[in-house]
Amino acid sequence: MRELLNGSIERRAYVALLLSLRAIYLELERSLQQRTPDLLALGVDLPDLRRVAALEADLAAWTSAGGVEGASPAPAALAYAERIGGLGVSGVHRLLAHAYVRYLGDLHGGQVLSRLLRERFALGPEGTRFYEFGDAERVLAWRHTIREALGAARLDQRRCDEVVAEALWAFDAHCTIFEQLGGGAAP
Repeated sequence: MRELLNGSIERRAYVALLLSLRAIYLELERSLQQRTPDLLALGVDLPDLRRVAALEADLAAWTSAGGVEGASPAPAALAYAERIGGLGVSGVHRLLAHAYVRYLGDLHGGQVLSRLLRERFALGPEGTRFYEFGDAERVLAWRHTIREALGAARLDQRRCDEVVAEALWAFDAHCTIFEQLGGGAAP
């Protein structure tokens, strides 16, 4: 993350990050779609922000330029995806934590990362579609919609605590992903 933020990230490292995100989003979006009726029963109607197609387009753009041989997802990303897939119906409320961490993170920090990547690699939209949600007004609207949808969840205190614990786990998992991809300490 430090390399990404200071503009010194290399192509292979960024592609490894994209591969890691793809593993997470494939499972997150599959799980959210599969469990939509259960989420609706909790009072949560999440907007459809599917990111996998954008990740695929970005991966195609980055890999076509070369210099990314040996890039692979971080083991922590594969474990993260497995954890999401293991949230059965009884743990569906925990999916809310992952939607919160991922989508709101992309709608906030992702906007900065897109700009940094475009500057570092002289990119147009090709290669940063993952971070595209529309203009600034639309990004703000998405943030509001997600917060509103998550805030509508009908959860007792125990389940609220479980969602918070899951969000903390997800954040720690992302730190581990960055450590594994960078080969060093988290930022």
